[in-house]
Amino acid sequence: MPTQGSSGRGRGRPRGRSAVTRDSIVATALRLAGDEGFGEVTMHRLARELGVTPRALYNHVADRQEVVDLVAAELLRQLPEHAFDQADWRDALRTAYAEAREIYRRHSRATLISLDETVTAASIDPRRITTAERMLEFFVGIGLSLEQAVDARTAFLLDVFAFSILVDYRYDRSPEPVRAELERPVPRAWLEALPEVEAPNARAASGLPGRSSDGMFAAFVEMRIAGVEQMLGATRRPPASSDAPG
Repeated sequence: MPTQGSSGRGRGRPRGRSAVTRDSIVATALRLAGDEGFGEVTMHRLARELGVTPRALYNHVADRQEVVDLVAAELLRQLPEHAFDQADWRDALRTAYAEAREIYRRHSRATLISLDETVTAASIDPRRITTAERMLEFFVGIGLSLEQAVDARTAFLLDVFAFSILVDYRYDRSPEPVRAELERPVPRAWLEALPEVEAPNARAASGLPGRSSDGMFAAFVEMRIAGVEQMLGATRRPPASSDAPG
């Protein structure tokens, strides 16, 4: 019970502000990391966003490193368990791309966690291992060698991460004129500013019909599927005979 003269407020929480929880700290940190990058995830910024003093945060987390670890775990938790149907591997791969993109698009700049931050070993979720294993199993199961499966998984991660930060992040936060420039090899304004530069293909490409980020991503995925088909064809092709004709 509050003593006479005390306010009855929780320690470190300004009057009239909502209570902070561990979950609200993680959700706010993930939002900041996704929108502005991990550089903005400081204890002072989190406190300001949550309407509490920095001291109040330490009732729920040990330090900023724990916040980073919790954000990494939450980002992984949100990733769906892909249903890798080897019998219909093309659609399975399309679905896996779409589901992963949906999460990383929502938290685009948080995908840079491997560059901006260090996740401590103690906080590594077992799913970081099992998700890798399931995708490797999928690619090997459809006929790729283990080395090719590793390459295909690496390409998958690079594709989704790069697209979410280089295309989706800008597309979702830009007006229509800027969106229209994202697919062009060279911005139209540059071409108009330097008419003396010979670039017939780039100039022709600037006049092609524009596509949404969804359209760009779909075309990108189909190129990857074609690449897997090519690897499968090479894997199944019988080796050339070493006997030269006489």
